[in-house]
This record gives sequence, structure tokens and C-alpha cells, in this order.
Amino acid sequence: MTIEHIKNLRQATGKSMLEVKKALIQADDDYEKALVLLKKSHTKADGNDRVPSKGLTKVIILENEALLFEINAETDFASKHPKLIELMDFLGNHFIKSDVTNPKSALKLSIGNQSAEAHIDFISGIMKERLILRRLYRVKKQDTQRFGSYTHLGGKVSTLVIINQENDKLSKDLAMQVAATAPSYLRLDTIDLETIQYEKMLFEKAHGNMDEEAFLQELKLKTLEEQVFIKNPDILIKDFLKKENVELIDFFRFEVGQGILDKLSCRLELPCDGSLITLPKT
Repeated sequence: MTIEHIKNLRQATGKSMLEVKKALIQADDDYEKALVLLKKSHTKADGNDRVPSKGLTKVIILENEALLFEINAETDFASKHPKLIELMDFLGNHFIKSDVTNPKSALKLSIGNQSAEAHIDFISGIMKERLILRRLYRVKKQDTQRFGSYTHLGGKVSTLVIINQENDKLSKDLAMQVAATAPSYLRLDTIDLETIQYEKMLFEKAHGNMDEEAFLQELKLKTLEEQVFIKNPDILIKDFLKKENVELIDFFRFEVGQGILDKLSCRLELPCDGSLITLPKT
């Protein structure tokens, strides 16, 4: 039983000195066997009445594919916990190399001798926080297209853009724009009639009447290519793209608690927009 083994096991599992020594004795001083024993003794945190709406998001790119995913926790402290940060990196590296496309398939992914869900539960037990893999989305591009990504505040917001040619600086600037302005739409001509009617309903509810010109200006603020470029306030994104001869194919934005926090500001059973809060069953 070496001091190094004890130190490494405590660091890996968060267990006490006594628990680590007991596991090493049971494992005949075999580090890997002791680690398995300690992990088996760890159960996920049950949590409490708080809806997990904090945590981290991550974007990871590998060749022609990218993944965005989010793990929710119960408190703000979780986003800075080294174990959660390590877990995001660990899972991201395995998810991107697999064929998972949604949280359900991702949780079942076998990593080593455990499922991804078991790894999440293990860290949940260490942190004493309920952890949920809430969202996961896989994006594919063509060989001639390029990704751009940006992570804000260590993972509070993760963004991804696709453009039609190689231009690393421009694609990153666009990803930063998406993080900063949280657009809902790519271009005005991509917004369908039903969505426009919904936006008009929201506008009229907020302002008490319908002013078509004012509505259009507000809609433009939600549309990426109609926004003012944050790196150059004298030009719109659409004009900047035209100047650079670049086409913006699509964009994606994950923000921690997106869709949950708005609902929690109303009654939990009767959210503002009439929808229901849905979280993966645990």
C-alpha cells in the first residue's frame, strides 16, 4: 500500500483516507481493482427540489463533425468544480468519436467498462449534486465547408457556425457574434409564416399594438445576418459577409439553462408559454 496509490485514489474518487485504505486492502493493493471498488460504492446524488438549471455546455469538433452538449447541475458552484470540467472534456472526447446523436444514446455509450451514465452518476456522487445530460446535438458539414466555434465564460455558452470556405478568423468572429447577441434566426427569408405570426403575437402582447415597421426592426435584431457586426458597428453581418464573399450556412447556440430558466420565472406547473418542463428521467 503506497502513499502514491492512496493519494491518487483519493484524488480520483473524493473518498476519505480510511475508505481508500479499506479498498486497497480488499483489492490486495491492486490500484485498478481498488478504483473499481471505490467507484461502485459511489452513488449519484439524489438532489432536492431544485430543478437542475446550472452547469456547463461544451462544443467539440472532429473533422467534418461537431457536437454540442449540456450537463445541468443544481447550483452555480458546479460550473467551476474541477470534476465537472474534467467530466465535460472526458465525455466530449468519447461522444465525438462515437455515433451518438442524442442524450438517450449518449448515456448508453460504453466508455471503458462503464456507460457514460455511470460516469456521470459517479461524478454526481463526488460533487453531491444531481447531474443531468440534458441536451446533445451532432452537426455534420461538407468537406468544402468550415466550422467556427466559441466558448463563453468557461462553458456557460457554446456556439458553432458553418461557413462555405476556410476562414478561421471570420468563422470565430461569427461564433462570438452568436454568443453575444443570441440570434433566433439566420436570415429573414428563412423564417416561415407560422413563426412570423408567433413573433407578431409576442410583439403585440409586449407593446399593446401592432406597428409593422417597429415589428420588422425588432425581428431584425433576432436575425443574425441583419444584426450589426460586434467587431465593426458600422456594418451589418450580411454586408460583411458579402464583402468577404463568404456564405453563412448555419449556426447553433447552447446556453446553460436555456429554456428552463424562463419557465422557472413563472409557476413551475404552468410555465409562461404554456409548455411543460421536460427533463430526462433519472
